[in-house]
Amino acid sequence: MKRIATIGLTGLSLLASFTLIAPTAGAAGTTIRSDSATGAAYSGNIKGTLISSTVRFASSAGNATCNRSTMTGSVRSDGTAASLSAASFSDSSATNGSCPNDQGGRTTITPATLPWSGGNVTYAPQAGGRDGTITLNNVSAKVDSSNWMGIRITCYFVGAGANNSVTGSVYNKDNANRPVTSVADAQASLSGASLRLTSGSSTCPSTATLTGAYKLLGEKQAGSGAFDQTLHITS
Repeated sequence: MKRIATIGLTGLSLLASFTLIAPTAGAAGTTIRSDSATGAAYSGNIKGTLISSTVRFASSAGNATCNRSTMTGSVRSDGTAASLSAASFSDSSATNGSCPNDQGGRTTITPATLPWSGGNVTYAPQAGGRDGTITLNNVSAKVDSSNWMGIRITCYFVGAGANNSVTGSVYNKDNANRPVTSVADAQASLSGASLRLTSGSSTCPSTATLTGAYKLLGEKQAGSGAFDQTLHITS
């Protein structure tokens, strides 16, 4: 049971993962722009699409990986009022939305209490690293896991940061240190982002981490549903 529980936790991490598009707290000195550092300020919908080979969910007792994931939300041009309205996690090895875990079973992550609002994106460049940060508040997810024996558990997790948040890094499309250099788009990454257990089986793990990278795109025509606008974060 403990092995399964760990998987569940791992899966949960992923969900939080999508924090990429919906960050926390006020973002002073931040401007999200279209195309480049000199482009027009951008406010509107944003979509994150997985570009790392997988999103990896890990805990002390096991791991789960998904090779498909998207996140959709919105943000103001000053980085405030970020909100995540939809998130999905799945794997090409199944049609039911589940992802494989290293316990010989499957893990399914279901976002809870959407939208996750109250987030922000902040311009906070580091030499040889990111261009900004992204924090998502009120992250919550249900994680169902099974092991090779078919034993199942259900665990409920939230972001481990203040206000149940998760924080990641943001990179501009021209940053040589972006996670996936073959993709010329703004990117967001989570590296060991933490989640904590709030309820569930007594065998559920108490913590988990998430690691993955997403490309970020906006809409050239607001509300079109076509995510074809490149983005750039600056001061």
